[in-house]
Amino acid sequence: MYSSWFGKPVVMLVVIRQCHVPMPCPIVTESAADARVLLQPGWEMDVRKDLIVAIKQVVIAAEKRVD
Repeated sequence: MYSSWFGKPVVMLVVIRQCHVPMPCPIVTESAADARVLLQPGWEMDVRKDLIVAIKQVVIAAEKRVD
């Protein structure tokens, strides 16, 4: 379900206690119930799929990219 976003910069909209929280992070992998995200190098976290409301890929303009 989330494999098309693996390794790409995305923003996930997650619902926590009736609050919508945007989480900018790449998705690393998924299981039946969770999506594993990379918060920063060495820090990964499992997010329950039933808490994810939306996912949008982040697109960086060519002039803002660093080579």
